[in-house]
Amino acid sequence: QADGVVNCKAMVNELVSGQVTANFFEGMGCVGGCVGGPKSILDKDIAKDNVNTYGEKAIYPTPIDNPYVIELLHRLGFDTPESLVEDNKFFTRKF
Repeated sequence: QADGVVNCKAMVNELVSGQVTANFFEGMGCVGGCVGGPKSILDKDIAKDNVNTYGEKAIYPTPIDNPYVIELLHRLGFDTPESLVEDNKFFTRKF
């Protein structure tokens, strides 16, 4: 996990060079993530605590457990979460 542009760039360089292996990487442009971004109106530690408290109260532990997420995937034409990942065209943008 990296936060801040400099740290994200360093993480990408480590990935490209093969220095790191894992199955999930997270890069956040703002230091502290979205709750620490330039438009935040709360102290980032307070905001982080608020997000964590909200997460602890969540009915569904992950998006894949949420029936509304599965319904959205079906509306987008995907039968399973795996089919979303397998469809590379869905994540490709042309400019």
